[in-house]
Amino acid sequence: MVPPEDQRLDCGDDEPQEPWWSRTRTDPAAAWGAWAQRTDWYCPVDLLPTLTLEDFRRLPISPSSLTIQPDRGWVLVNKETIAYSDGDEQTLRTEVLGVGVDVVVKPESFTWTFGGGAPFTTKGPGHPYPKHDVAQAFTHLGKAAITLTTTWSGRYRVDGSAQWRDVAGTATTTTTSQPFEVVERRSVLVDRG
Repeated sequence: MVPPEDQRLDCGDDEPQEPWWSRTRTDPAAAWGAWAQRTDWYCPVDLLPTLTLEDFRRLPISPSSLTIQPDRGWVLVNKETIAYSDGDEQTLRTEVLGVGVDVVVKPESFTWTFGGGAPFTTKGPGHPYPKHDVAQAFTHLGKAAITLTTTWSGRYRVDGSAQWRDVAGTATTTTTSQPFEVVERRSVLVDRG
């Protein structure tokens, strides 16, 4: 059976499912009541559980790595300190309403905060020296750290379905480097004569 034109559904490769009709009676001796339509036309995928944004944000997404160059426990004041991460997707497994779900999370953006400086956001995870593209100079001496907040998007597939669906929203993770010292070094001319 094909749904009427005014109820046409795009179910992708699946066939639209017919409405569900039922009728009842008050007791076994009573006459059956009139037929009543309980559902409209629907796509099979509509019956699958949905991974909500709250479900997505509860997943154990591993925070992005954070690498600093130079990585020696101190950096020079007024000289760029390089930071970078990885842009790897993560594959997770969970359950929704007792049904298994595969989830793939992908980093969408990286927000960097160098010490007390203003945060800035990049689409990519940065790169190590010499092709670095995430760097900032510390202008004050003392202890500092770099914080990376990664924004993740997701897609999921419910067991029994081949279709991947996007998660409606994003999740974030935060990584903070070990504290390090911002120091000043002075050069001294030495007469070797």
